[in-house]
Amino acid sequence: ELLYSRGEEMRPADRSSRAVLGAVSGQESRSLYVHQVEENGEYKSVGDYAVPVFRDGEIWYIVLLRQSVTDIEETMQNNVMIILMASLLAIAVSAILAYILATGIARPIQRLNHRTKELATGNLDAADDLPKHTGSSDEIEELENNFSHMAQELSRILSETSSEKNKLETIFHYMADGLVVYDINGYVVQCNPAALELMGKGIRNESFGEAFPKEHFATLLYSPSGTIAERMLELDGHAVRAEFAAYGNKDGASEGLIVVLQDVTEQRRAEAMQREFVANVSHELRTPVTTVKSYVETILDGNIREEETLVPFLNVIDQESDRMTSLIAELLELSRIDNRQVQLRMEEVDLTELLADCVRRYRIHSEKKNQTMEMRPDCPEVPVLCDRSRIEQVIRNVLINAVNYSPEGAAVTAWSSIDTHRGEGTLHIADTGMGIPHKEQKRIFERFYRVDKARSRSSGGTGLGLAIAKEMMEMHQGRIEVESVPGKGSVFHLIFPLYRKESEDEEE
Repeated sequence: ELLYSRGEEMRPADRSSRAVLGAVSGQESRSLYVHQVEENGEYKSVGDYAVPVFRDGEIWYIVLLRQSVTDIEETMQNNVMIILMASLLAIAVSAILAYILATGIARPIQRLNHRTKELATGNLDAADDLPKHTGSSDEIEELENNFSHMAQELSRILSETSSEKNKLETIFHYMADGLVVYDINGYVVQCNPAALELMGKGIRNESFGEAFPKEHFATLLYSPSGTIAERMLELDGHAVRAEFAAYGNKDGASEGLIVVLQDVTEQRRAEAMQREFVANVSHELRTPVTTVKSYVETILDGNIREEETLVPFLNVIDQESDRMTSLIAELLELSRIDNRQVQLRMEEVDLTELLADCVRRYRIHSEKKNQTMEMRPDCPEVPVLCDRSRIEQVIRNVLINAVNYSPEGAAVTAWSSIDTHRGEGTLHIADTGMGIPHKEQKRIFERFYRVDKARSRSSGGTGLGLAIAKEMMEMHQGRIEVESVPGKGSVFHLIFPLYRKESEDEEE
């Protein structure tokens, strides 16, 4: 019998509860028995739990516990709502934290990715826009710092490479020798202006075989490393030394051919002039020496005893000795000029007065050939700074040449002029002699060069006078020029820079 149930009497319906019936049979409820009960005309869900109480092996009491399931459901619903709200809040907070974290990681990565793309396009200043080091040691900032350092080193290396490239391009462009680079197929990769000048602009579109038909490309390309093949070519009247050398990659495999072209025309011409110079000197010395030796041997043999015959022989010996002395003196003068051993004693000189003095002194040479040598009147003063004795030597050479290369009855005329616009003074020496062909006029100032060699030797010329005159004029910052018409005569112009003495105020 139910003794107590929270102060309420046990209703008959409660006695028939499955939990109570199980307890009566001596079984303890293993779970709540949920069923509907009526209270105050309303049904509600309750859960029963019954436990039998034994005494002396018999059931004395049955403890029935009843709990409203509705309260539990409400509590569970409340708990579910709380858990759901907590879960939503946790998700929201996690999303916000994840966004902040992702943004903090992604932003520097995106920034670094953007700078990397700019760096790939050639913008070496991209690393300058990265934030400076903040003192933190996270991996992203360390990556940015490494990127900045890499960009700076790359900028430095590219700057040095660009500088070296510019140097090589400048050398390549302005080098005096021609340079042509062919690839492994024999086509032009690069060529400098000197090569275009030597071989023509068409070389850019020519293969190696077309440009050098006598050379075998494969043989030169695969020659042993360090081998340089040298050839002498004739190109448009130029003597050209060509050197062929293969170039390769770091593994030593040939990748093409380099051709260096050197114009040796002037060198050959200088060598020819040197040989001609030595031959001329030898000839000029041998001729008078032979003459002197022949006349002396004749005298020593005793074949000449009369004074009338001996005197002409001695005169010839004297003339040939003078000729050798003059030749040796001129050679020594040229040697001193070439070795820069000539010292000029500069002073202010009126060239008009000097020219008039030379005309008076050397007129005797023209009178011997029934020629006239005159100085035009009313010539202006030509003040220059020069070595008087050296310029007198130049004037003498030109005057004597005018006499020697003009026939009897010819006229030699001298005068001076001033070009104030150019600041130059000029001495003019004209003759009515044989003249000089136009093609020979540029060569008359070369050493030992003579237009009419037979007539020059008969006149006693050595071919060195005008060469010395040209050198002396250049030493005085001047020049010598000639105008000539064959058969009518020549005019030599000695052009000097005028000397204007500064006033005392200007000097101060």
